[in-house]
Amino acid sequence: MANNFKRVIDRQMWVGVTPSVAAHAAGMGIASDLRNDLSRNPFVYQLASNTALYRFGIVQKAWNLVISPALAGTFGAGAGAVFAPSLGLIGTIGAGSTTKKIVTSAMTTGGSAMSAVGMNTFANRGGSGDYGFRIRVISVSTGKIEERWIVGNSASATPVIELNSALSFTPASGDTIEIIGGRVFMLGAGTLASGSWKSFETASNTLATRTQTNLPATIGTDFAAIALDEQYVPHNHIPGEGLIVGVGSYDAGSKRCLIATAAAAGSITGQASGGDAVVASNEYRNFQIRIVEDTVNPTAVGQRRIIASHTAGSSPVYTLGANWAVTPSANAKFVIENPNLILLQTSASAQLYVYNYGTATINNGTGSIAADAWSTAYFAAPANAHGAGVTLFPSYGIQPDDERYARHSFLYRFRGASTSLDVFDIAGAATGAWTAGIAYDGSGMATPNTGSSGKYAPFDNDGKFGYMNIYVASALNQIYRFDVKNRVLSSFTPTDWVQSGTAATGERVATYCAIDGTDKYTVVLLLTHLSNIAFEMIVQT
Repeated sequence: MANNFKRVIDRQMWVGVTPSVAAHAAGMGIASDLRNDLSRNPFVYQLASNTALYRFGIVQKAWNLVISPALAGTFGAGAGAVFAPSLGLIGTIGAGSTTKKIVTSAMTTGGSAMSAVGMNTFANRGGSGDYGFRIRVISVSTGKIEERWIVGNSASATPVIELNSALSFTPASGDTIEIIGGRVFMLGAGTLASGSWKSFETASNTLATRTQTNLPATIGTDFAAIALDEQYVPHNHIPGEGLIVGVGSYDAGSKRCLIATAAAAGSITGQASGGDAVVASNEYRNFQIRIVEDTVNPTAVGQRRIIASHTAGSSPVYTLGANWAVTPSANAKFVIENPNLILLQTSASAQLYVYNYGTATINNGTGSIAADAWSTAYFAAPANAHGAGVTLFPSYGIQPDDERYARHSFLYRFRGASTSLDVFDIAGAATGAWTAGIAYDGSGMATPNTGSSGKYAPFDNDGKFGYMNIYVASALNQIYRFDVKNRVLSSFTPTDWVQSGTAATGERVATYCAIDGTDKYTVVLLLTHLSNIAFEMIVQT
């Protein structure tokens, strides 16, 4: 059993799983949901070509075709995929709801009306045999937010949705919902055109063309992307609690949160003690505040705003990039979260491409990005262009140390084609701040290059590790992991499969959370280079 593993005495092992339908080739993308609880999507998605998106069931260990993305361009180096769990499918509640039944009056995905879904589509996430989709009910009539599992729905474009247990309130007409199923975002290669950037929304199986404005004219050579999603939290928090927990709770006491001590049109003030009373100045600049309960000013609940700056220590004052639409009450409950952005490195440029996949414009007081839009100015560009094998590792899964040497705002970039490691501090300035070529333990160990791939795993081991397969021709699969809290690259258990052929780009590593009661484990899925052979490992240490 995984929880009986003995360090040093027992050995970690890679185990062969069902071969993928499509062999690895240049441009292949791998996307997985990095939530650390049972709400995470139970599939790893493989973008194999312009016309094939496959998925691997983490329970049954089987592959199947999902849809043809019909991406524009010529598929190859530069294509890729990334998963974002939030803001994929939203709806408005109509009349006639009860504490266990939601009557919808409108459902949209990506800003467009949802097509009719089949009966009980939302009650089963693709035959995984576990829970249905998670639904968030935002009640501007009571000032509360609560989440439940979906156990049934009618066949309709405005379905009636059945919940597994009763809400503490009766939803009213005008309240809203979010089905937290997520989307796979996919980028095609070659000359940029309409249809180069698309999303697949997993709850209603909806494919949509997204804007490609501000991306490079030609997509090629590489792809490295991460989602900074509000559902992605430290390893010992649950989705919805944010990055800092305080003395408060919401969702009928099931989730922790912060309690404000003051609020104004353009700010909110945190706790006098506990929770965020220990933050350093501007530690969470460019992150998101979300109001999760306000029974005094109910229509303030559910609002999201970006932090432009904040003070340190007891009762920190968070100045917002844009004023509240409705000013929260002085003791509103709130969370500090990731800002619902995709960060992309592509086409060997010295540029950080930022995509807003939310439903409204975000504004940090200096710059803004409209919904479904890319920006090359919102965050600063790195001093150095990246090369083949570029890999990004965020650090939101850790808990910062007392001195804040390690922070949730740090994003590490293995630059590719070299051993150089850069760090981008999202909160380091109004547009973030890059530090090039930082010192790290293990810097002479390996060089990420063409054919290399890696993913972060914020589930266990204190949320510290990202896993990399660094390509070396005619050698065993060389596996490494990077400690994002302590800046250490170390060798990791290799497979017994020899990498062969001419080095080709394309993502081949995915991570997901395996859950056994209260125990959580990282599982790493590895597709072998230029092959459809696949391995998995449950990480024990």
